Formats: sequence, C-alpha cells, structure tokens
Amino acid sequence: MKKFIVSCSVFAFAFCALNVSAQDTEALQPKGTWYLGSGDATSLFKMFSDEGVDVAPFVGYTVADNIAISLGLNMVSNTLNGVDGAEDLTISSSQVSLGAAYFFGDNFYGQAQVVLGNVDNGVDEAMSSTGYGVGLGKYIPVKDMWFISPQLNYTAGSNDAGSSSGAEIRIQFGASF
Repeated sequence: MKKFIVSCSVFAFAFCALNVSAQDTEALQPKGTWYLGSGDATSLFKMFSDEGVDVAPFVGYTVADNIAISLGLNMVSNTLNGVDGAEDLTISSSQVSLGAAYFFGDNFYGQAQVVLGNVDNGVDEAMSSTGYGVGLGKYIPVKDMWFISPQLNYTAGSNDAGSSSGAEIRIQFGASF
C-alpha cells in the first residue's frame, strides 16, 4: 500500500510539474494571429516637410506558434520643383517586402526580410533594386488589439546605380487580431 501511495504521489507531482511547464511555454504569438500595420511611425515627424510621410503598410500572419510572415508595400512619389525655368521632376518608387519573424522571451523577436523594388525619375530608364534586412524588435501590446513595435534593423540593398547599407531605428504600429 505504501508503494501505491508513493507511486500516486510521484505521478501527481509529475503531472503538476508538466502542467506548470506547459503553461510557461505558452505561445507569445499564437498560430492564426493576423497583423495589419504601418511601416515607420518616426516618419510622422516629417509630416510638414518637403519629404512627406512614408506609410509603408504591411500585413502579417502567424503560420505557427511564435513564427510570423509578413508582406509589405511601399510606394513613394516626390515632385521636385524646377529651378531657373526647368520643368518639375517627379520621382516615384515602389517596393515589395517579404519577411519572417521569430518571437522569443518577453515578446522580443528577430526578423529577416527581402525587398524588391524600382525607382523611376521620368527621365532615365527605371532602375530596379534588391535588398535585405535583419533586425531585433519588441512587440508591445498597447490596448485591446493595438500594438507598437520598436526595432533596430540593419538593411543593405543595391540598384543599377550602386549599393547602400546601414542601421536604422524604426517604430511600427498597428493592430493584431
């Protein structure tokens, strides 16, 4: 009888320990979560400048617990006023990005993305561009479905005119459901 009680106690302790352990590994971002958001909220500081605001909307989906993919679109058009009787020059660019993120710890995540795009100045032939980015960020739920996400990214890209790379700080905001 003593062996039976000890065996039941060990089984109950193991079951409780497993149950607590399973709760601790609950998904930070569960499978099936959708995200809609805007690219870089820091560009709002440029609202009244000649550069304008860069909205860059994206949609994301969590394909497995803590693993999300995203698709982004960025279209920009700037008109430069002609100087000394020259015509105005309109430069337009568009980019499509495909990314993936892995969530860990306290809603931190690592991400990688590939970016394809083109730039057209209306005078020369349009230039195509390719690039990539890697970064770290933190998903911060604000209220109900709203979130903000500060990030530190490293981006690199090249086009017909050359290449560029650098680090940047971004703040995304959006909704998840």
